[in-house]
Amino acid sequence: IYFSPSTPPPPIYIYSIYCIDTNDPAINLFIFDINCSPMSSPILKLNTGHDIPGLGFGTWDPRYPEKAYDATLHALHAGYRHLDCAALYINEELVGKAIHEFLESRPDVQRKDLFITTKVWNHMHEPEDVEASIKESLRKLRLDYVDLYLLHYPVATVKDEKGGEAVGADGKYIVKRELTENPEPTWRAMEKVARDGLTRAIGVSNWSVSRLRSLLKFASIPPATNQIEIHPFFPNTKVVQFCFDHGILPVAYSPLGSQVLTCGEAEKARGQQALRDIATRKGCDIGQILIAWGLRRGYSVIPKSFTKSRITSNFQRVELTDEEFKAIGDAPGGKYTRFVDLSVEYSYDNFWADEEDR
Repeated sequence: IYFSPSTPPPPIYIYSIYCIDTNDPAINLFIFDINCSPMSSPILKLNTGHDIPGLGFGTWDPRYPEKAYDATLHALHAGYRHLDCAALYINEELVGKAIHEFLESRPDVQRKDLFITTKVWNHMHEPEDVEASIKESLRKLRLDYVDLYLLHYPVATVKDEKGGEAVGADGKYIVKRELTENPEPTWRAMEKVARDGLTRAIGVSNWSVSRLRSLLKFASIPPATNQIEIHPFFPNTKVVQFCFDHGILPVAYSPLGSQVLTCGEAEKARGQQALRDIATRKGCDIGQILIAWGLRRGYSVIPKSFTKSRITSNFQRVELTDEEFKAIGDAPGGKYTRFVDLSVEYSYDNFWADEEDR
């Protein structure tokens, strides 16, 4: 069940994947007891019928890609079962090593208990490249399949002679406009790798409402997820709502906002007084209340940290009151900021279609 982010559901709803009569508290308590514990992730349902842990672990850190092994291994031992990877992150081999060693050391956990996502990058959107890319990711991750395979961005780019993204005279990556504006060949290749069993589900990332609407017109297999930037400082409400309305699960990257970039009135995310007050009152970290805010909106969140103490604390569930939930959403004062913006790096004037949809 997907819930409208504009009408916050009771916290119990995010822990159930069935439609339950909310007038029967005994039933609600029963569902709660099955799916939740102070150190657990809510379980959500994809349109494929597969389960996805609501709380995931992001493996991206461009500053320290070599730390992915230790961080991923710690996350798995801390209880995370949902890992978010990508070819772009240049660390799939390290993540794969961590997965392999974790499963070797924990006979009580099997591959089927993990949910692994990876993504194809922009210069690999040609149909033959999509299959080559997922096979290379599987080799690096030491897996026979992934649970979810995503188009990392809706923009297709030209491949250079070395196999990377080609850069034009303006210093920007060269966009394949025809394939970008008509992604059907790319999506057909995504559907093929799903039918071939290389992935259990396929989805997109960073897609706007207009692009999703176009995709749904020709997709034989609709996207299971749309991974987008979502946090109180960029709630992405219209895209999130469109996804809910069309059976696509939103997955929030950067759910903690930014601890480096500024937002709102030039405050860092951790400098927002309203958030600090709530965290202090609840005796937890700001990151924990931002994760709780995202989960309560009904979608999956994938926080990223390579600091072991934060990896652990991010997995500890926090319950928000209605007043706290509203205060977190109101913290930016309506001044929204997209922190992850690659549009300036590409020679394409429609990188973010529907930019007004925040």
